[in-house]
Amino acid sequence: MLLIPHTPIGIKGLGHYLPEEQVSNQTLLNEHPLPIDDAWIRRRIGVESRHRAAASQATSDLAIAAAHKALASAQISADEIDLILLSTISPDHPNPSTACAVQAGLGISETLCPSLDISAACSGFLYGLDLATRYVLTGARNVLLISAEIRSRFTDPKDPATFPIFGDGAGAAVIGPVETGKGVKGIRLLADGRGYYSVHIPAGGSRNPTRQETLERREHFIRMENGEKIFFEVVEGMSAYTQEFLKTLNCELSDLDFLVPHQANLHILKEVARRLTLPLEKVLMTIQSTGNTSSASIPICLSHYWEQGILQPGHTVCLVAAGAGHTGGLALVRF
Repeated sequence: MLLIPHTPIGIKGLGHYLPEEQVSNQTLLNEHPLPIDDAWIRRRIGVESRHRAAASQATSDLAIAAAHKALASAQISADEIDLILLSTISPDHPNPSTACAVQAGLGISETLCPSLDISAACSGFLYGLDLATRYVLTGARNVLLISAEIRSRFTDPKDPATFPIFGDGAGAAVIGPVETGKGVKGIRLLADGRGYYSVHIPAGGSRNPTRQETLERREHFIRMENGEKIFFEVVEGMSAYTQEFLKTLNCELSDLDFLVPHQANLHILKEVARRLTLPLEKVLMTIQSTGNTSSASIPICLSHYWEQGILQPGHTVCLVAAGAGHTGGLALVRF
């Protein structure tokens, strides 16, 4: 666990980008008929619509758009970036790093700033926040942390268990020195590889390379082996680890202005709030209109509510995520 009691390092700017096309449940089902309806999706997942990237867009395009907004929010220029961290499980290509494409797209390749990808699924933003904070502790001034996903390219239109859940989007933050009293107070990262196959894409890697058979078996789309089991594991994990994490930092739930969980499923968020005895107005949500955007969900949520003026300077926020792998993370941040 990373504790930062004295050095003020935090979020200097936020930005997000959602593709122009917003697809309602009914439109999705009209395009790809499934044995479910709009009411089922709302009842089981809580999603009403999601954004979908244009055919001409790649993950780096979404990342660059969000990055420009975060840089403007932080009032710095792109050539002041010391490091680019891109969390994604939807890279432009299997290799090289999509972060390098972002660096080129921002027009700062001549600065030679290091640029790398992070693959921690839905926990990726918190993994990136940990790395960014450590980098600033060693002397950096501005780390550009982006989470960007085009999950619509990796969902099976024939699978009602996964197809309606996901959306596309990107969120970005500039991490660096902030005023005394503000910033990251603590971060905890988690992983449990026993859940490796719970949510995964079976083919396309070295374990199961692309072949005609893998295409025919539709193994290049995301699979969720036991959605009900995952639901309860995520609820239990988010609730228990949040309480434990805050206790370690001598922080009470009543000290929080907001909880910002990974936007996995509306009913997961409501159940976590119930178990923590937090009023729903203290749990920031975008899942209804964005779907699950994987690692991008937390920064999109933060940026959205910052733009709305609901999240404000002085607020104390707990971020919590659980993702495939299994991975997890928590952070306590004062804005």
